[in-house]
Amino acid sequence: MSNYTVSDTIRYKTLSLFAEHFGISPARVSVTVNDSCVIICAERFLQPIVESMIHEASQGALQSTRELMVGYLMPELCRYIFNDCGLPVETHAYDWNDDDLSCLIFMMFSEPACLRENEPYPEQNKVHRNIATLTYDFQRFPEKIYSFWMERTMLVIVRDGTLTEVEKALIEDEHCEVLRISKRRVEKKKFCEEPPFGGIANRSVKGIYIDWIFPDDRSILVYVFDKAQPKLFYD
Repeated sequence: MSNYTVSDTIRYKTLSLFAEHFGISPARVSVTVNDSCVIICAERFLQPIVESMIHEASQGALQSTRELMVGYLMPELCRYIFNDCGLPVETHAYDWNDDDLSCLIFMMFSEPACLRENEPYPEQNKVHRNIATLTYDFQRFPEKIYSFWMERTMLVIVRDGTLTEVEKALIEDEHCEVLRISKRRVEKKKFCEEPPFGGIANRSVKGIYIDWIFPDDRSILVYVFDKAQPKLFYD
């Protein structure tokens, strides 16, 4: 099955799961697959409810609603991609962008190519150095950093070995979700205010998504760039 066919199949399954369980599908779903992961972008799901929550600054309710919805669908979606599409999904992560009410779901394979061999692109070392410096501002220097492009619009950055001893203790004490919420607020603000590109990119960032796979001491950071401006340091 070609990557295009797999992507199309996953897209239809995602739309149908939302419709089946919640009575409404996202306005748009796009799926990108390579030899390391699957990325699903769902835009504007439960639009009237979510917009109302944001307007009323009901961030607690907004966060809970999104966590419950996507968390509820993830086991079935992962099983479908693993069993029916034959893709060896092992871990997953997800996050939202309030600006366009989108959700990004990241599924990493059991033996992702990005962790076996580096996929160099122009200024990659500089991006990694900037990521390490920004990370050190609020936790440890990453033990390892990997990054790769998904098509020409998404830059995926994987950091391993950033958790502090206090954070590990919180995870052991089953405070993962509290830690996730706090880390997301702090780190997302940092990466929004100080993009790690050092002036290299000349295309605007459309969204930033970040999540953690705590058992592996791994974080996933995805920058989504605007398609309207064609030239980027990727070229």
